[in-house]
Amino acid sequence: MGALMLAGCPSACTTQESSRPFHLTGQVGSHGADFATALYQTTGVRMEPRNRIRWANNGAVFDVMVEEIGRARASVNIVMFIWRPGRASERMLEALEERARAGVTCRVLVDPLGSGPFEKEVKPRLEAMGCEARMFRPLPADENLARNHRKIVVVDGKVAITGGLAIQDEWLGEVRNEKEWRDTNVRVQGPVVAQLQQAFAENWQETTGKLLPASDFPTLEQGLPGLDEAGKGWAGFVSSTANPEVTRAERLTQLMVKAAKKRLWISQAYFTPNDALMKLLVERAKAGVDVRVLAPGDKNDQRAITLLQRNTYDTLLAAGVRVWEFQPAMMHAKTMLVDDRLVLVGSINYDALSFNLLEEGSLVLEDVKAARELEAIFLEDVTKAREIHAERAER
Repeated sequence: MGALMLAGCPSACTTQESSRPFHLTGQVGSHGADFATALYQTTGVRMEPRNRIRWANNGAVFDVMVEEIGRARASVNIVMFIWRPGRASERMLEALEERARAGVTCRVLVDPLGSGPFEKEVKPRLEAMGCEARMFRPLPADENLARNHRKIVVVDGKVAITGGLAIQDEWLGEVRNEKEWRDTNVRVQGPVVAQLQQAFAENWQETTGKLLPASDFPTLEQGLPGLDEAGKGWAGFVSSTANPEVTRAERLTQLMVKAAKKRLWISQAYFTPNDALMKLLVERAKAGVDVRVLAPGDKNDQRAITLLQRNTYDTLLAAGVRVWEFQPAMMHAKTMLVDDRLVLVGSINYDALSFNLLEEGSLVLEDVKAARELEAIFLEDVTKAREIHAERAER
């Protein structure tokens, strides 16, 4: 399997699903202690208070990453599925070189299947400037599919960036043409950053055998001006790793779907839900939840995914789910909006690779302001999308 095929994470190229698929039943709270307890039971992740996010969509994520790297005083830690030479790479290299010269510790971990020429063209430049650059699980001849699909940048243990991003030129623009991809990312500040740092740390430890210093995990409750209690979000970062039966990625996805009581708006790059997830989506729609799905259209980097995605339409539409296909370019976001205050953004796709084989991670945030902002983002996106109706789906 080639790197570009895995970058799409299509279900068509995965192994068979578990003979005992996970299916979450029962009631799930959509906010407050009920949801926080459900998340902890399901994934082992605790929601932390007083976090705030700033959306960094499309090419704006590079402005945010460069800005935050430029403020680094102790460390910059990066794990990325795709990092390929080009203009996007040059922006990152320039920012990292300036900080490395100032004595900031820089660690970069990339997946060799997603990043192709990184090892020969980018890694030596990082090492020459004083950054430590490593390849995650170097490829054997048969191209092991247990890859690292996480997208995390952590600065000084206090600020992090995550989402669907990649260090590749398709992520630089503003969706003005099909070469500029549509994606959703966030900058997050607050105690939850320690959870993103831990996700990086476990991958770094596997690759190098080294622990991060204690200084990479500062006490985030203190010394962050502006992070007062009122109006700031409760957040948790759920990291997932391969499991032959059920991963945290699948547990989290089903939990978010089950939590929806009024609204479930999904933006999903590789929308090929398994049987258990399809049943949950249909169940929520039939229960009166406003379920909407935004997925790529014909401008999908994995054409086979478009066919698999469209095979779900008749069932979803019959249940009352509304479906749109994004038109201008590849739509690569992985977000969910649940009711009026619950937000998810990260790297987890609705497919068997994310659910079975890949290192993944997504941020869960309970925050009314962030939910309103994601609502506006979704509504803006569907103005550039084509809604699918039953008669078109049948054709």
